[in-house]
Amino acid sequence: MKTFKLNGININDFEGTGRPLIFIHAFPLCSRMWDNQVEYFKDKFRVITYDIRGLGYSNELDSYQFMMEELVNDFFNIINHLKLEKVNVCGLSVGGYILLRALVRDQERFSSVILADTKSENENNESLLGRSEMIINLKSGKKDEVLEGLLKKLISEEGYKNEELKNFLRKIMSWMDVKGIISVLLAIATRTNTIFQLKNIRTPALIIAGKEDKLTPPIHSFYLKDNLQNAVMKIIPGVGHLSNMEAPDKFNNTVEKFLLTLK
Repeated sequence: MKTFKLNGININDFEGTGRPLIFIHAFPLCSRMWDNQVEYFKDKFRVITYDIRGLGYSNELDSYQFMMEELVNDFFNIINHLKLEKVNVCGLSVGGYILLRALVRDQERFSSVILADTKSENENNESLLGRSEMIINLKSGKKDEVLEGLLKKLISEEGYKNEELKNFLRKIMSWMDVKGIISVLLAIATRTNTIFQLKNIRTPALIIAGKEDKLTPPIHSFYLKDNLQNAVMKIIPGVGHLSNMEAPDKFNNTVEKFLLTLK
């Protein structure tokens, strides 16, 4: 594995010999949320993970003022730097927001996409007020309180009983810098709505949703499937927003079966 930084973005290239398979993580986590997927796919694909701007090890930035478009630029810079012509990419939550916007900008760079527990709509007023409250609390020194409240929404009620999973997520979130958390929150809050542009997307797409997802209920996944030209969907029962972590075997098998159907 090679780990390096590109314009401040921390990248892990597992250097497999297969087709490129990139994973873009959720908020407020880092590439470590994909540990199980890396282990499963690294001998079958050229697996690449990275920490999005402001989170994980991508936390030594000249400026913490950026919007979603810069996160999309980071993604394209990575695939250009690695000289990857066409890629398979899996994005979960904010990773999906980045991926959807990248598709709209240049779908020719993709062999396929996996859109997990994400949506194409932008924020409504209720969501914006929730983001604002989180930022105010983070600025006032309530990081632990904010993240513990978020943890209960990231996984299902059953998943919350899993002490190993819960403690791993707490550990990951504890690494995050408040400046980075706030900067990504603002990028999420100010993203564009891509729903009206999806009819033009012909890239093969797999849509995955945890049935118990509180943050992005499965109805949004149905909207994605209905608007994309070439999409299939899988609902994973009994799991929440982080479907890849709560049900890694089902998630991995679903992704692998989809990728094997592609030419």
